[in-house]
Amino acid sequence: MKTRFFLIFLVPIITFISCNLDSSNTPQIIINRPFNQIGDSLKLFLTDTGGEIRLDTIQVGDTISISLILNAYSNNLTAFYLKQSSTTASEVILPDKEEMDSVFITNSDYNSGKFLMKGDSPILFFPFRYVAKQISNEAKISFTVVSDAKFDFGFGSNTATLAIKTPIISAKK
Repeated sequence: MKTRFFLIFLVPIITFISCNLDSSNTPQIIINRPFNQIGDSLKLFLTDTGGEIRLDTIQVGDTISISLILNAYSNNLTAFYLKQSSTTASEVILPDKEEMDSVFITNSDYNSGKFLMKGDSPILFFPFRYVAKQISNEAKISFTVVSDAKFDFGFGSNTATLAIKTPIISAKK
């Protein structure tokens, strides 16, 4: 009986000890509730398209404040990409260059939406403003975050993507 009791505890202990505790996690993009220039919060809706959410309808001239939280969990962030579907329908206003220079490395290209990091931080708070310039049903901003995660057996990814799509209507008079 003592042998069985010993084996029951010995097998999980050996299994636990032999595990590689270096964990890799797929990074995540979290969106704080967006709000417009007068402080009204906007709703976010799930869509049938994977990795895409819909922002409440906005009007030409609206400025929407959006904050992203990029989280690599036990890994470190290495890059972040921001892409607009149309620069004529909307405009992205980034934080001050000095603030971004303190976080991103010199190979970054802010104008093209390429933000490269040193790879020494697991989390990033990224606020920006989104300005509606003309009527559109297809205005979209896409985000991609990359971490230094390594997956030995192919389960998981070191990138995550998310897109926000919003209808832009004419301003009410």
